[in-house]
Amino acid sequence: MIRRVFLGLLVVCAAALPLRLQAGSGEPPPAGSIRFDVHYGSQGFKVGEASHQWTLADGRYELQLTLEARGLAGLFGLQYAQRSVGTLDRSGLRPELFTVDQRGRKTESAHFDWKAARVSIRRDGVERRAGEIGAGAQDLLSLWHQARRIAVGQEPARLTVVTSKSVKKAVLEPLGKETLSLPIGRVEALRVRAYAEEGGLDIDIWLSEQHGLLPVRIRIEDEKGGVLDQRAAQVDVGSPGTAAETKTK
Repeated sequence: MIRRVFLGLLVVCAAALPLRLQAGSGEPPPAGSIRFDVHYGSQGFKVGEASHQWTLADGRYELQLTLEARGLAGLFGLQYAQRSVGTLDRSGLRPELFTVDQRGRKTESAHFDWKAARVSIRRDGVERRAGEIGAGAQDLLSLWHQARRIAVGQEPARLTVVTSKSVKKAVLEPLGKETLSLPIGRVEALRVRAYAEEGGLDIDIWLSEQHGLLPVRIRIEDEKGGVLDQRAAQVDVGSPGTAAETKTK
């Protein structure tokens, strides 16, 4: 079950008809990192930690996520790194390359060809499948930051979300404001749900109003009901490696 949840993070979701996205309130810091406590199951047992870094500058972005499982979860080799790079424009993030490096597995990647409106999904450099993309398409990691674009809106958006496994139609739905109690403290957040219309993807993303709508909680539920829940334990903003800790009371 644990393996299915973690592998669910790597599923490629994609879709077709982009809707007009709305800008969220405030701007995210141009660089920084978030450390998450990673919990699994209905009882919320902590199984490890994840570290997310981002840089948004000069019309480009780079995002990274490194997840380290511990204890029994670590025995399954559930350590991986995701990376997303691309450009920034008025519509938000526009991915060019998404990669996944998982212990004991060959590198998986998604290559975006915007001129051809096509994404190539590869393993160890060899194309395994391909799919169509349209305006607003995201990968599974860039989705964390793109979600802020519709968080303050009233209508859901259809979009293409790409990881390293498959292509599916997905919906990004704003669910309003909630108060969270996280390791970093009490946080007012806007909640957005991302789900595939035909199943295989169900993610809730909470964006902190105190931190420029940065993602401070990400909850993934698989088709079997298994839950992976990442909760922010520390938020650093500033230059990578020299960021000052942001404490929320």
